[in-house]
Amino acid sequence: MRFFQLVALVWLLCACDNTVRQVKQPNAYYDVATFVKGQIDILEELKPTVSKALNIKGQQQTQKTNVINWSRELELFVQADINKPAFRNSYQVGRPDSLTFEYILKPGEKETVYSLRVQLDSVTQQPRQIEAVLTTMNPLYNSERRLLLESGPGKGNQWQVRHYNMTGFQQLTFFGKNDFSVEGTIN
Repeated sequence: MRFFQLVALVWLLCACDNTVRQVKQPNAYYDVATFVKGQIDILEELKPTVSKALNIKGQQQTQKTNVINWSRELELFVQADINKPAFRNSYQVGRPDSLTFEYILKPGEKETVYSLRVQLDSVTQQPRQIEAVLTTMNPLYNSERRLLLESGPGKGNQWQVRHYNMTGFQQLTFFGKNDFSVEGTIN
């Protein structure tokens, strides 16, 4: 009889739900990724004409086009997202005013996003300007990318990207430094 009671007790204990429920924590930092992904959706739908200037390894190109893969074009801005659980305590937070968020990587931390600055519009509370510096340093490869994304009212007063600029370099340890810049203005 005791054996059956013991088996029943063990069975009841095993039947209890021990699953850990993940509680979604609020973002520690401004949610750049959601904003940029929303802008990608808007731009893919509108297909605006863009005046674009490229400079890669000293070779300059300019073009006007409305055929752009916006996911690829704004990919670095999505990579500037620092709202990941592993980064929760990696950045010093600054608020120079009520419309500006500044994040700088704490000393000793080794994340790709070195700094991020988001300036909001006073009326819409939407990002007017996003600036970021992304760095990668290891024994084989160094790179730095400086990003600027400017937004404002667009067609139909819809808030959208108006201008973006990406500059930087990539350097393999035993090879030369390759500078680049990409600038786009949405017409």
